[in-house]
This record gives sequence, C-alpha cells and structure tokens, in this order.
Amino acid sequence: MVNLDDLLLSRVFSPVSGWLKHQLGVCQWRLSVASLDVSIAAYLLGVGLSIAPKGMRDAIFVDLLSALVWLLIMSFLRDRAQRQAASTLGVQSARLGEWVFRTILTVMLPLSALSASSWPGLCYTASLLFLLCHLYLKAADTPPPTHRRLASLTH
Repeated sequence: MVNLDDLLLSRVFSPVSGWLKHQLGVCQWRLSVASLDVSIAAYLLGVGLSIAPKGMRDAIFVDLLSALVWLLIMSFLRDRAQRQAASTLGVQSARLGEWVFRTILTVMLPLSALSASSWPGLCYTASLLFLLCHLYLKAADTPPPTHRRLASLTH
C-alpha cells in the first residue's frame, strides 16, 4: 500500500524537482530553503494584517508571541535544513524522519484553507503550503529506503 507521503513524493515533488534542476539548474535544497523563506514572509504578512486593524486598547501580545514562537521554529528548521544538505546521512533523514510531519501537514492544509475567512487566514494557509513544499522538496530526489535483513548485513 502506498501512503500519501510516498505518492506526493513520487508523483508531484520529485518530477517538479527534477524538471527545475534540468531546466533551470536550481538545486532542490536551494529551492527548499527558498520556500521556507517564502513561508516565513507569508506568516509575517498574516501577522501584520491581523494586528493592523487593532487599536491601542486591543491585545496584540498574543499575536506577537505566537509570531515569535513561529519564527523560532522556522529558524530551527532553516538551520536543520542547511545541516541536512551538507551530509548524505542528513539527506536520508529528510526522507525517513520527517514523513510523519509531512503527512500531518498535508492533511491540515485543506482544513486550513477551508477555515481561512480573512486575509490573515489566507496568509497563514499560504505559509503552511510553503512549509509543506519545503519539507517535500528536501526529500524529493532522495531514494526510498531499502529494507535489509540482518543476514544480508553480516555478509
């Protein structure tokens, strides 16, 4: 049985990544970090649009605190992506270790799009979409894992 993560990797993101590499010469990791940057920009735009109509007596602390937490998470993800790109073990961990997050975010994306009723909600959905693209592009051209038996490892 093919799960949603493997289907999206093999049918959507690997062909797109291969086409971009062949046609434009853009590496999947560069594109992945760029999509993370666009995700951060879309989120900050959403925060800006959500606090813009508020007055002096309205509470914006919660919005700013959530933006700070989100930016800290994005900074961690950016550092991790740069470390993963530098090693072959990191490339494999992008494929194997993050499949749960990619699947959960893929399921959350339509829910986020359906619940977006204002411009900030649309910006947050776009941010989620680009974060998902970041995760899938990191794992796009990595070969799927092979299951080896213990007996084949000893020979």
